[in-house]
Amino acid sequence: MVITSTISPLLKYGLRFLDIWPDMAFSTVKRLFYMLSILIMQFFQYHYVFVHFKFEEMQNLVDSLTVTLDYSLTIVKLTTLWKNRRVVREILVAMDTDWRECISVDRYLQVMTSKASISHFCSNAMLGLNTIATILYILGDYALNIVHKDKNDNITSRPFPIKLIFPFEAEQSPTYELLVLTLFLHVMLNVFTVTIVNALIFTLVLHASGQIDIICEEFKTLSEEKIFYCGYFEHTIGTLIKKHNKIISFSKNLEKLFSFMTLMQVFWNTLVICSLEILFMISLHNEPGFGLMKTVFVYGGITVEIFIFCFAGEYLRLKSKSLADAAYESLWYNMSPKNCKNILFVIMRSQKQLSLTAGGMANLSLEVFASIMKASASYVSVLNAMY
Repeated sequence: MVITSTISPLLKYGLRFLDIWPDMAFSTVKRLFYMLSILIMQFFQYHYVFVHFKFEEMQNLVDSLTVTLDYSLTIVKLTTLWKNRRVVREILVAMDTDWRECISVDRYLQVMTSKASISHFCSNAMLGLNTIATILYILGDYALNIVHKDKNDNITSRPFPIKLIFPFEAEQSPTYELLVLTLFLHVMLNVFTVTIVNALIFTLVLHASGQIDIICEEFKTLSEEKIFYCGYFEHTIGTLIKKHNKIISFSKNLEKLFSFMTLMQVFWNTLVICSLEILFMISLHNEPGFGLMKTVFVYGGITVEIFIFCFAGEYLRLKSKSLADAAYESLWYNMSPKNCKNILFVIMRSQKQLSLTAGGMANLSLEVFASIMKASASYVSVLNAMY
């Protein structure tokens, strides 16, 4: 199959399903229906949190907070994307224009096809890993319940896929089976939503990096030319400057779309990681292997999620730096003064590196990810010493 877009078929389907793709039919109705279902789930989830907000029920409280906060983050992500429909449209139109320009030039098409292949693979891998982690998390509760019953712990309640409290009798058949199926499908839908959003930011950064690689290749081609024709180079450099401006505009739209979202992602994931570490310490000392395995898989999924955002910011920053290096390494000293000044402007503009920020307060990078992991490890050591 010939790749003609950085957006994978799975990601495109997900964007259409979540009504993020422009010009979808009945968009308002679908958004209201999905958001209403999430808000209803949140009501039952936070009801559970408030009921079990007791020190002696710390394990149930922490376990419920993990999924509850994840649902709250989903609301923030969807609201942000739906609110910025114009920005999403501009981004998709820019990507389509870039691909139409690449089709006519083989070396451009080769660069973008390589980026698109990575994007498609990562999108599919994210969905697979998140699905496996979620299923293991849900099965962990059922496994723990079976083990407790075998130990005669006097547990008579029937577990649900996630922690919540219904305002009616929900453990009688067939109501129980219907609710379990509904909750399982809703949890998987939430995982699908989170995966689509994560895959979207990764895909957009890969597309921007592909465009930067094209400009770098053009500077390299200019450096390999033996004879400098003024008109040819003026036209080529002018085209590269226009392409560079398009990348800057594309990056600004990414910042508008994901800045607040990434801030909430870092904040919420930090809370979830701390909650999981409390659950990990409790499971390590009190629970059998099922609870520990469940916690480890969810912790890994949350860590991968925050790593995706930080890696995307780091990758975009490094690519913008490579653009300045490519411009400087070109044979600018053999060009006319006018062309030299144009390249100088490219170098100067590239020194202000493209980046993704968490609410404009911190650039997303691997250093930020390392800081989060370092704080997480310190928190675990303190919990272990206090337990």
